[in-house]
Amino acid sequence: MTTTGEGFTVVVTEQGGTWACGISDDGQLGLGSHAHKLLPAQVGGHKAFAGEPLVLVSARAGVTKDGALWSWGRGQYGQLGHSNGAPRQRPERLGREMFGGSPAVMVACGNNHTLVLTIAGCVWSCGEGGSGRLGHGDESDQLLLTLVVEERFKEAQIFR
Repeated sequence: MTTTGEGFTVVVTEQGGTWACGISDDGQLGLGSHAHKLLPAQVGGHKAFAGEPLVLVSARAGVTKDGALWSWGRGQYGQLGHSNGAPRQRPERLGREMFGGSPAVMVACGNNHTLVLTIAGCVWSCGEGGSGRLGHGDESDQLLLTLVVEERFKEAQIFR
């Protein structure tokens, strides 16, 4: 699986190894530094993801087989979901407890926001809320992953 961000690429191999190359001004490669890489380097090093390989990646976040979410890079708007706007130069874990115990099955990263889908069918979002992009009915930024209530989808007639 391959994903791209602005000026960088992240790849997950069939064995779950995660590699990145390109620009790393904000730590978006997850390598522990701001050094740009012309060749792929292993995200987080050999001990990344607590030994559980990623099965899915989207720019600056990935999901492990057990449903944990890991995020790294620029966090200016809270798009990493770690309760503040601090950047993370290496991947940091957001466990299933963030989603009421439900495993994450999908993650999608926009430039300044992140959305997560759990196995229970719930959508969680964090980051910059401008233009209502987080789905909470306002334009507020969210520093933590916050549940998008199902009624919002029904109002939008997505499930009809």
